[in-house]
Amino acid sequence: MAGCAVKRPLAARVRTAFFRWLRRWPLLGWLTTCGADLPGGDVAPAIEKARRPAASEVRPGRAPLTDAEATLVGRVAAGWFREGDPPVEGLPGRFGRARGVVYAAARVQGERLAHVWHEANTGAEALRGAVRILRERLSAGQRAEVTHLEITLAHSFRRVTLPDDASRLAPIYRGLWGLELVHAGRAWRYAPTEFIAFNLSFERALERLAERAGAPAPARGVMAGGLRGPIRLFAADQLLVDLSGTEPRTTRLYRGNRVVPIESVTRAAVEALARLQAQWLTNNLQPDGRLPYLYWPSRGEESPANNQLRQWMATRALLRLARTCKDPDLAERADRNVRYNLAHSFSEDPAGHGLITDRGGAVKLGAVALAWLALNEHPQAARYAPQARALLKTTDALWQTNGEFHTFWHPPERRGDNVNFYPGEALLAWAAHYEQTREPSRLERFRHSVRFYRDWHRAHRNPAFVPWHTLACARVWALTREADLRDWIFEMNDWLLPLQQWDEQREFPDTMGRFYAPDQPYGPPHASSTGVYLEGLIAAWRVACAADDAARQEAYRRAIVRGLRSLCQLTFKDETDLFYVARRERVVGGVRTTVYDNTIRVDNVQHSLMALWDILEAFRPEDFRP
Repeated sequence: MAGCAVKRPLAARVRTAFFRWLRRWPLLGWLTTCGADLPGGDVAPAIEKARRPAASEVRPGRAPLTDAEATLVGRVAAGWFREGDPPVEGLPGRFGRARGVVYAAARVQGERLAHVWHEANTGAEALRGAVRILRERLSAGQRAEVTHLEITLAHSFRRVTLPDDASRLAPIYRGLWGLELVHAGRAWRYAPTEFIAFNLSFERALERLAERAGAPAPARGVMAGGLRGPIRLFAADQLLVDLSGTEPRTTRLYRGNRVVPIESVTRAAVEALARLQAQWLTNNLQPDGRLPYLYWPSRGEESPANNQLRQWMATRALLRLARTCKDPDLAERADRNVRYNLAHSFSEDPAGHGLITDRGGAVKLGAVALAWLALNEHPQAARYAPQARALLKTTDALWQTNGEFHTFWHPPERRGDNVNFYPGEALLAWAAHYEQTREPSRLERFRHSVRFYRDWHRAHRNPAFVPWHTLACARVWALTREADLRDWIFEMNDWLLPLQQWDEQREFPDTMGRFYAPDQPYGPPHASSTGVYLEGLIAAWRVACAADDAARQEAYRRAIVRGLRSLCQLTFKDETDLFYVARRERVVGGVRTTVYDNTIRVDNVQHSLMALWDILEAFRPEDFRP
């Protein structure tokens, strides 16, 4: 791809080539795994870099059910659950030939009323026994209320030795493999769907199983091999049986969800996605104007954590939503959010510098710039002009004559941190200010910083740098048409494109379209990253269109559509991916952090929604093709 100016070291390129060769072998992505984080925890960047097992190491003992077989199983299980314990009939023939291990749970609108593991000489007997026990644990009234049966048909068990086999337990397998611990002659298990429903890390799951089993506490941590007793992984068919209608409807799940095919990414689908994500914002906006920073769907709880920079980004999204909808009530609620954020984060120092202060006292250039952008975009911006002037004064004070920004007002010793984020956010604010004022001095300082950070980025490549500087440069280029700005936009985004995962992730189709470089120290995959990269890419696509650069138009368009596929996958949409969520009004339209970490962070939604709006504004219906 043109514009990739810096070659990676030979060792890194050899590693990448090796992993691409290795991934050609079918890993059978339907296998059931575990491996996850505690609710709200960040995925450690190193975890997905672990060697993936070769196909021969993880190949299951039997093939997964077909859709027709899954429908049969669901219909029979529903009949048993509703009517009692009829004879075993109507199941696929292979259910009578091998020992069966079945997990079944009864749920009412996400709430798990009862669950059971049952093992028998055949799969048919194991399923019938599991359903019978489930019925016995519920009263007749409870059985009548059940809306879904969650069924896991376990098979292909394989012994794991820790720490030697730790590579089998990377987070990419969470929700695809199940886990079993045998202690004192009894098996204790987690189904693959339970890893998703409880947002468990693999290590935490092992700790919980040890606690249940009464096994000795690990001396050095379970991943180090300090847990006694056989540990096995197993493959599984994951079924969700909907009992809400007269006829049961069975969905075969992949990682507790359905894989979104890229062919389904149409304009209508993206419009529906934007409506869902906007619904999350409005549903979660509290009466006093507060937005939750981080929400745990598995717990049905908010995290006490907060981040003012991301809160002000969400404020921008709320203001844009209210402006787009022309809804006076929503406009008033968005303004209440502005006032809430000002009351809880804004202050001025004696010299009149506006400060946005996070917990712990940090004042970040990025937070100051994004708060200015939000106030500047307010439909009644004049009301907040004093605060906006003070914030702009702070960005000016943090600018240095060589074009560099000091990135922290406080503490001063951190003025060189987060260079990939905060200077680009400040330049975006300056670009918006220049749009309004056309001040020559502002433009000259903007150009000077672009030159400084262009050299910096070429020496310290990082994808996080790209979208903010793209958004800033594209706004100024739209006014000046400077070739240097255009070429820099193209260079940054050409370099970013190979970091989007596609063909190499076909073993894990629900991850396709995300941005992640496992052989580079850029950090883990994250929904907010995909969202902000799409914000930058649609801006770059517009520049390519205006510059009549057909090759880049197509390259950026294809990356955008693939990224949209990922955002569709990550957004909580319907009964299927909400099957374990009880407080659904707080979750629907939320965007998971990854397919194996259901934590919703406010910027997951904000970045995604801002990108969707820009794409819908720019793309024609035919541009949504795969």
